[in-house]
Amino acid sequence: MNYKSIPDLFFSVCKEYDKKNAVMYKKDEKYISVSHDFFKQRVTNLGRGLMAIGMDADDHIALLSETRFEWAIVDMAILSAGGVVVPLYPSLNPEDVSYILEDSQAQGIVVSSIDQLNKVMQIRDKLPNLKFIICMEQFEEKIEGVYSLSDVESIGSETDNEGELKERWKPIVPSDLLTIIYTSGTTGKPKGVMLSHGNLISNVESALAITKWESEDVCLSHLPLSHVFERMAGYYMMLAAGITIAYAEDIPSLSINLAEIKPTILVSVPRLFEKIYARIINQVEQGSFIKKRIFYWAIGISKKSLPYLIENKPLPFLLQTQYKLADKLVFGKIRERTGGRLKIMVSGGAALPKSIAEVFLGIGLKILEGYGLTETSPVICVNRPEKVKPGFVGPPIKDVQVKIADDGEIIVKGPNIMLGYYNNEKGTREVLTEDGWFHTGDIGEFDEEGYLKITDRKKELLVTSGGKNVAPQPLENALKFSQYIEQCVVVGDGQKFISALVIPPWETIEDWAPLHNWETNPVALSKNRSFYKAIEKDIHKLQKDFARYEQIKKFAILPNYLTEENGEMTPSLKVKRKVVNKKYADIIAGFYEE
Repeated sequence: MNYKSIPDLFFSVCKEYDKKNAVMYKKDEKYISVSHDFFKQRVTNLGRGLMAIGMDADDHIALLSETRFEWAIVDMAILSAGGVVVPLYPSLNPEDVSYILEDSQAQGIVVSSIDQLNKVMQIRDKLPNLKFIICMEQFEEKIEGVYSLSDVESIGSETDNEGELKERWKPIVPSDLLTIIYTSGTTGKPKGVMLSHGNLISNVESALAITKWESEDVCLSHLPLSHVFERMAGYYMMLAAGITIAYAEDIPSLSINLAEIKPTILVSVPRLFEKIYARIINQVEQGSFIKKRIFYWAIGISKKSLPYLIENKPLPFLLQTQYKLADKLVFGKIRERTGGRLKIMVSGGAALPKSIAEVFLGIGLKILEGYGLTETSPVICVNRPEKVKPGFVGPPIKDVQVKIADDGEIIVKGPNIMLGYYNNEKGTREVLTEDGWFHTGDIGEFDEEGYLKITDRKKELLVTSGGKNVAPQPLENALKFSQYIEQCVVVGDGQKFISALVIPPWETIEDWAPLHNWETNPVALSKNRSFYKAIEKDIHKLQKDFARYEQIKKFAILPNYLTEENGEMTPSLKVKRKVVNKKYADIIAGFYEE
């Protein structure tokens, strides 16, 4: 693999693989397949159309859309026309969209829907640099400078500029700017991370060197393509390997789409795996006494098998016999719900709870947990298919150097490191040294086999009034193994002891609450003493391996989820701790009243 740019990669693999089912997407309630040739033609027509309506080489063009086939087409067309893509999360409000468009100096924007178009029209007067707005949906009203996607593709197909399009992308070199990705950030204004073509290509090449995927494989894409993790792993990497990319309709439809597509590869985030596990436990608890006994017996067998499964060693005869029975009665049925063909699942974007990784590995669903940041394109480390170690994020990928600084911070150097923050030299100097070492802000350690373990974010460490450092993430991840805790935020910085805000799985309250004669109203149940005691019992059990100063002494049950819409979570589903601490300041203060 020796590509100079992402368009070079795209046009090369379209010619090399030339598959009839390069991409699959839902249309009229049915999945249809389209070829590499069709994909290439749409990209070419749109690229030519963009040039025809005034896009110049090096223009910054924003892309405000959910994950869908058109996202991939627009992204590749902008790059092929020599532009720089500025992806935006569709959940952003008009003010945030305005800030990013202004800061990135965007000259155009492509939106997915009429709703997103209306969002941009609210702020258009503040953005004099915008040459055009393109909407993926058709619309009736004639608005100057606003086009539908199909209109721009038609303009491109009728314009004699195909040679000019090639002249735009052929000279692109690895060091050229590919994209400016604004970090969702748990604190402050987002920063524009500048990544080059070479950054992403190096990450694709190093990640593919680890896997043994084939062009016959199918990946179900469902994470936001605005996030570099899905863009690299679920799009560019799959494209480079000739793997079919199937687009999920949306997150609520994911379980249905899994059964329809039967993917062999799934790239996802810990939140999905936690939800799958919670759903399994919820269904088991509603079953008969016999079904519960069989399930928990099978989980016990999987735990005994783990040391062998981690090392890829054969099970002893008796354990192998028990495992085969457990697989027939329990594990096989769970795998069937994911389509029954999954070879590998990749987890990134946040820490995967060790207990969740162990359960999935034990039932025959291998999750390769990795680690990285937007600034590192994104992958730094990843577990290997031949040896998955739950609780670790694996060794560094090829060509990437990783060191642990004296204060425990993980620092990284390699071809995947960003060019810097756009229009922010001060921010760049704070994290990137002159000799190329990037400071991640994460704390970690290597084991004797070179596998990296992340302890926490440097900025998120809590320091008690007694001077003890407490990393909140490991404790939060441990508590999520309770069937009554879906979200958790550990608090207590500067206090005598550690406390927590916990949020139960309210979505399925109708299923589990009646089993205990509890109310099915979240507000009422959050104040129920019996329910509080049940959670308290789980917390005591799940934190027993933590030091006494790390353990939760008090907690409160919140009657509502922490959400991105309410400003408590980032688009990549990380908790905005400062926001949560401020919003629930009265509850937190109550923990420490004498």
